[in-house]
Amino acid sequence: MGLFGFILLVVIILAILGLGWETFSSGVISGFDKALDVGTPVIKNLTQEARDYVDSSEQLKTT
Repeated sequence: MGLFGFILLVVIILAILGLGWETFSSGVISGFDKALDVGTPVIKNLTQEARDYVDSSEQLKTT
């Protein structure tokens, strides 16, 4: 794992230097958004339920 991690770190650093920080970070963010968008209906349903749970004001009340 040490050699693989080192090679991965070098590739990431070279990508940042070659593309520039703004281009690299925007690419990573858009890739992350696409990965979340491809989810199955079950994952999307669970995600929506979690959002509803967090946004619900009733869940924040304490007894």
